[in-house]
This record gives sequence, C-alpha cells and structure tokens, in this order.
Amino acid sequence: MNINTYILKSGIRLLHVKAVGDVAYCGAVINTGTRDEMSQESGYAHLVEHLLFKGTSKFNSNQIISRMEDIGGEMNAYTTKEETVVYAAFLSRYLNRCFSLISDMVLDSQFYEDSLSKEIDVVLEEIDSYIDNPSELIIDDFENLIYSGNPLGRNILGDRKTLHRVNRKRLVEFYRRTYTPDQMVFFVMGNYSFERVVKLGERLLGSIEPVRRGYIREKLAAYTPQTKEIKKHTRQVHLVMGGRSYSYTDKRRFAFVLLNHILGGDFMSSILNMHLREKEGLVYEVCSNYTTYADTGNWNIYLGCDYDKVEHVTEIVYSELNKLIEASIAPKELRLAKVRLLSYLTIGGENKESWILGVAKQYLNTGRVMEKQEVESLVNAVTADDIRRCAAEILNREQLTVLKYV
Repeated sequence: MNINTYILKSGIRLLHVKAVGDVAYCGAVINTGTRDEMSQESGYAHLVEHLLFKGTSKFNSNQIISRMEDIGGEMNAYTTKEETVVYAAFLSRYLNRCFSLISDMVLDSQFYEDSLSKEIDVVLEEIDSYIDNPSELIIDDFENLIYSGNPLGRNILGDRKTLHRVNRKRLVEFYRRTYTPDQMVFFVMGNYSFERVVKLGERLLGSIEPVRRGYIREKLAAYTPQTKEIKKHTRQVHLVMGGRSYSYTDKRRFAFVLLNHILGGDFMSSILNMHLREKEGLVYEVCSNYTTYADTGNWNIYLGCDYDKVEHVTEIVYSELNKLIEASIAPKELRLAKVRLLSYLTIGGENKESWILGVAKQYLNTGRVMEKQEVESLVNAVTADDIRRCAAEILNREQLTVLKYV
C-alpha cells in the first residue's frame, strides 16, 4: 500500500492510502471516547456521535442521509473507550461530496435541542437492549472492576441517570473540550493522488483554528484483583476472568497476541476450546480476548456453562493457565500459531474497510503506520521464552479478577 501523511496548519492530520478500485473510503478518527468524560458526563462521547448525524449549519438530518444515500454510499460511526469514528464507503468519483459532508459533520454539528431529546431516548432504548445481553454486559462490568474509579472502566453507552440530566449546553461544552483539531485524523483510501487529497484537505480543514487539547487523561490507579458475583438469574453461569495487560505501544504485545491466540483466540484449535468444548463438552462458548489502550490493556477469558459445572470448568481453566506459565510452548506449536495468526491478519487485511480504520487509529495514536513486513517480522521474532514470560506476568492466578453472573 502507498501510504502518505500530512499535517495541516490547523493541526488536523491527513492520512492518504492509494488503492486501485471503484470503491473508496473516507472518514475521521477523533481521539475522544469514554475515558474523556468527567463523572457527570457518562455517555456523552457516544451521544455526541449520534448527534453528529442530526444537523449542521448546512444540512439537516434528512439531508445528511440523502447526501450519502442518493449516490449509493454508506456511512457509519462508532464510539469506543478512546476514539470516535465516522466514515463512509462510496464510488470513487464522489470523493469531494463525501469528504465535505464528513468534515462538516465532525466540525460543524449544531446539536439541536429537538434532536438531542430524541437521541437520548434512542440511547436509552439501546441501553435496555444491551442489558438483555449478559454475554456483552459482563465484559463491561469486568472492565469496570479492573479499571475501578477511572473513566476507562465505564460503559460506553453511559447510564440512565446522567443521560436524563444532559442538556445542550453541557454536551456542547464536552464536544468543544474534546474535539480539538490536534486530536483528529481525516483519512482517504482510494484511487486518488496524494496531491488531490492534500488540496481537498486544505480547502475543507485548513482554515480551522489550531486549538490544542487543554487537559490530560486521568491516570490509572494501581490494579487490585477482585472476585465478585452478581445475581442476574440467567439460565447459565456467565464467567469472566482476567486482568490488566500491555498497551498498544508495548513491544511485548506481539508475544501476548500470540499467547492469547494459542490459549483461546479466534481458532477452534485453541487450548480452551479443544479442552472445554471439543474434549469434554462442558461449554458452548469459550474464548479469550485481548484489548489494548493508550497506556494499558486488558485480557480476559469469557465462558458460559451450567451452574453445576462452573467449579469444574474454572479449575480446568486455571490448570491450563498454569501450564503456560510453567512450560514453554513447543517449537511446532509456536510455528503453527505464527502461521495461523499471520494468515488471519493477511485475510483480514483484504477487507479494505476494517484495514483503513485500523490504520487510521494507529496513525492517530502513534504518529506512524506499521507496514505489513514490519508486523510479520515482529511476530516471527517472538520466542517461546517471550510467551512464557508474558504468561507469568499476566496469567498468574494471583493477578486475576473473576466476575460471575449467577
């Protein structure tokens, strides 16, 4: 891929990826998420994302929809703990129209009162739907335990009490404090010259006042493992165990990605799936997940099982974790894990939409983009000793937080 970057006088960064094809992508990644909210602002980042679609000084909400759908394009957005993303896929000849629309939404949304009240109701319905899904809800409750007292642990959707109190003034204050030009990357991927993208960026974004963010995100307190049960009266026990792990700038993350992949990642041949499901039939679903943030990360195992099996299942999990701590991965197993992981990454890279979103996030957070060859080299350089050291640091039973829905 031919990747180019450019910084405008406003402080907004441009990311351009030359790609042949009739379909193009453009969007914005803003370094604003749940962890940028103050205690009385829970859910504001996600609510702002909703309101970006509800009107600017140029277009009302219906016009925003028609500007994209009239040309057969698709627009989407999402909020995470650390970022907000707005992006579109469209036929390449409509770049000016789509880039202009997204820049207008991100930089000139008006947060109209009538739209605000409607979107609060929409988010409240979203919260109700989410509460009905314990396999997703338990992950957020788990993060709230391991990041206790920090905004990073909060649910992205927010809470009912805070959302009922929100008003336009408070939401605009949050938007202005967090949506500063130095925290934005606008990206374009398509069959365009770099010169055209820079020229378009200068015209649409170059005159924006170069405001810099005036605060630093709250630092994390020391981690203390916890064990907790929450009564949910579900038909089976939902269990999550795990703890804090490496950030997305930590070099050890490549070894831990491999370790997570071997233990319970995206393949049926993972240790936990083979033992708990294929061998003993104790669970329907078991997986391990590794999520990275700017200054931390977290890792967890999720599973669901019958009430009378949970103790047995838990001891099996602890046993498998202990094996990874005490003994090195066999050379053949490590080699196969690298092959599977790199194949998985390569296949995923063929999905241009998910690839460009990942690259834009990487550029926002690190100021650079890692080439495919560099990633492959770092993965291939991981040794069995590297993995064992990660296991000793992260998988130790004494370091694990355990949460159950019973």
